[in-house]
Amino acid sequence: MYRVPEWPRLTATVTHDGTGALTINGVSRACEAESVAALRTGMIARAVEIGTQLRRPIRLDVTEEGRTHALAVRPEGYVQLIGADGTIPAPDGLSIDEGRCRVCRRLQPVTSTACVQCSVDEPLRVEVAPPDEPNRIAPAPAASVTRPSPVGLNEVEQTRISRRAATPAAPVLHLAFNTQRSIDAGPHVVIGRNPESVDGREALTVVTPDRMLSRTHATIDVDETGRIVVTDLHSANGIELQSTPPQWLTPGERTVIPDGATILLGDVYCTVTRA
Repeated sequence: MYRVPEWPRLTATVTHDGTGALTINGVSRACEAESVAALRTGMIARAVEIGTQLRRPIRLDVTEEGRTHALAVRPEGYVQLIGADGTIPAPDGLSIDEGRCRVCRRLQPVTSTACVQCSVDEPLRVEVAPPDEPNRIAPAPAASVTRPSPVGLNEVEQTRISRRAATPAAPVLHLAFNTQRSIDAGPHVVIGRNPESVDGREALTVVTPDRMLSRTHATIDVDETGRIVVTDLHSANGIELQSTPPQWLTPGERTVIPDGATILLGDVYCTVTRA
């Protein structure tokens, strides 16, 4: 069990016409969306941004139709009800919420910091007047900080989609994971637990429940002939091509895999197809 800190203080009001307000540490901003569901998703996405910055679950008190619900929003995008004792269990069996980009309408998870299709920042934003620095939260006063236990921190893994290091190309790759929503991306990506861009590739952060995915685990490219090429970046747990028989990829060596093949990267299965 993990006790959710009281700081930062996030409260939200939601009305049936898709309007409301989000208040962060006393600063309130009007919100609106095409539907109540989209409004809720946008507010959750904002809490995910803050949770990613602080690397822990964030409390979000939502008032709707006269009832208030105390929610915990994890950086992974999971949403849980907070118990009467202020704690939440591990997010076993939960799925990541998702919504449509405010510009191109592409469906994507609340962990997206930039749209996977049109690249607009904050694709699920619902604030009418967004903060100048939406990803910056001032430090809590020393007396009000509730420090989570080391065990609780270890349960939280940053899983946002990293901002691209270069101007992204049109989606070419479709990556389907067993730990999170699928991602459509350009022809050159690097994936891992919290990867750094490699030679200008698009960096994609992937959920790894047992932390077996290396920080920068592998590159996946579509070469000039249209083949899918995977390279193990000398990861700790390697890459296994799910073929008959299974084949371990040689670290540092470019390996062509079939379109639609599945690879195992640590504890994450990824099916790679041309988009």
